[in-house]
Amino acid sequence: MKFCASYQVQCWQTVLCSEIASFLNPQIVSGHCNRNLLIKEMANPEINRIIDQIERLHNNNNWVGFNLYEILDGITDNSANLKLPDFNHTIHQIARHLVTDFVVIRRLQGIDYKLANEENWIPADKIYFKWTDTVDAIKENKNEIICELQKLSDESLDKPILKDFSNIYVNLHGYIQHSYYHFGQIVLMTKFIENLRK
Repeated sequence: MKFCASYQVQCWQTVLCSEIASFLNPQIVSGHCNRNLLIKEMANPEINRIIDQIERLHNNNNWVGFNLYEILDGITDNSANLKLPDFNHTIHQIARHLVTDFVVIRRLQGIDYKLANEENWIPADKIYFKWTDTVDAIKENKNEIICELQKLSDESLDKPILKDFSNIYVNLHGYIQHSYYHFGQIVLMTKFIENLRK
């Protein structure tokens, strides 16, 4: 066996751990390498690329250049619920709308979850969540969708996510695109609020 000191794991010599470590999941590199899990990772390169894009969405290793968690964690309840001129929704409304992306997770689990209109866009005066609870829900969605992706194979990406729906690949990239759009709104609104308070 070959010892990969940089990740403190023992890997079979046939596995090129130094080359694949850049896209391995933290859960795998934190302990002893499971050869079957490593082979599965290598066998599903497209799934791993999608997971990588989701990870990049949530940290600052992306082309838009912002760290989402730093921005969300820096927003107060007051700022999140502030009604701004020229914006149709508050930051909190947009964030709660993003939480509804759990629908993609449910579809991956085979559940055809139907959102009610008020669940999709909660009126500003009916948001009773703490801002930190909303941020936690966004983070949890990210973790859950990655967990579901790890159960899939590349071959499954072309299959409908549910009967009569578009395929899994389209839904996953739709989730990423939808997130970037609304996260961009949140960033603009936080900058707007900063300028108001100067």
